[in-house]
Amino acid sequence: MTLYMVGYSMELALRGLRRYPKTTALAVLTVAIGLAASMTTLALLHMLSADPLPGRSQHLYLAWVDAVEAKSQTFTSLDGVTTYDYKRLKMPDAEALLAAHKGTLQTVVADLDARVEGSNGQHFNEQLLATGSDFISMFGVALRDGRSWTVAEDAARAPIAVIDSGLAQKLFGTPRAVGRVVQIKNHAFRVIGVSQPYSPQPHFYGLNAWAFGGDSQESIFVPYGAAVDAGLASSSTDGCDDATDKGKRFIAVDPLHCEWLAYWVQLGTPQDVAAYRSFLDHYAQQQTSLGSYGKKPQSQLLSVQQWLTLQNVIPDNVRLNVWLAGSFLVLCMVNVAGLLAAKFMRRSVEVGIRRALGASRRAVMLHHLFEAGMVCFLGGALAWPLTLLGLALLRMQDQGFTDLARLDVAMFAALFALALGVGALVGLLPSWRVSMVQPGLQVKSA
Repeated sequence: MTLYMVGYSMELALRGLRRYPKTTALAVLTVAIGLAASMTTLALLHMLSADPLPGRSQHLYLAWVDAVEAKSQTFTSLDGVTTYDYKRLKMPDAEALLAAHKGTLQTVVADLDARVEGSNGQHFNEQLLATGSDFISMFGVALRDGRSWTVAEDAARAPIAVIDSGLAQKLFGTPRAVGRVVQIKNHAFRVIGVSQPYSPQPHFYGLNAWAFGGDSQESIFVPYGAAVDAGLASSSTDGCDDATDKGKRFIAVDPLHCEWLAYWVQLGTPQDVAAYRSFLDHYAQQQTSLGSYGKKPQSQLLSVQQWLTLQNVIPDNVRLNVWLAGSFLVLCMVNVAGLLAAKFMRRSVEVGIRRALGASRRAVMLHHLFEAGMVCFLGGALAWPLTLLGLALLRMQDQGFTDLARLDVAMFAALFALALGVGALVGLLPSWRVSMVQPGLQVKSA
């Protein structure tokens, strides 16, 4: 196929678009609506399934060992709602794993609610993350001022904190808050660092707090030991020892006998992962006291993607909407194929004359394929603002994750790639059909 033939076929396709303008406009509009519906749902699914920490998450693993001295059961809260299993640990077990230091980096995390007060007397209810000294570097929290705390300060349960710039501005009127003191539940914490706002989506390391939080984010990071000393307690747990008071389990979590700390470890190679998994299995086998509760040793080491899949983080209705929109696009494609077939077959006499003058079936089919592609490309161009409108309508719905509905560069490119793919599919049969026109019959009828 020469460049001249391609140019000539495109010129004929452009002329064909201007013929029967009503049919062309209807086909373009039908394609646009189908593409916009599909791309709106696909863009949301794309954002929800994106890597929460690109370049880091592939080395992060959630470690869990069953060490609860109680019979296996499904715990229910006071209002009868079943709690989820977020693979958390009791504080003594988390500290034992930290002390073993088998990973490159390791930390515990727990999201807590806290009442925070600055020097000006203003107080705010903030989301606090009780964690370890490795969290800042492990999870890529960007510091704009100051530093994180050290392993020694962790061990000393030092009352220190890293706060984000937004909270520093609210409390002190300036983001430069290093050295200031914040009151957390009437306990003084000295600010040693100020971070940039940090809110990975999904909130994979604390799914018990939220998955897709929109504006939700931790604004304070403190050593987990200092949080316990300040009387901060988790409002949820995956399970407690029989030694605890069952009646208060979902009101005040016992930090020593209840699972409330998620344990994350950074591992660099597959060999490191295998070695750490063996270490967890060995630790689980050492929990001999669990045998009296009818339990077998259990441990798990889950990657970020495995963890998100296990927790079914992406809502089922999002995937359902993608399938429904895809089915609607197929229906639109069938209708467009019918419109194009009717449009192309109106030119049977013209095509017959071209064939009689020496045009090949290949040239005729190529011309009409280009025309179908142009129809769908124009449909893609019209689908762009319609998709943006659909995403804007999604963001107006308060479902906790719809504020992530955005059209990024990748999905913008996918829109036009899909438009061209649709053009090739819907134009294939009508183009082949018109290329099979018998020139003798058409010339005779003309």
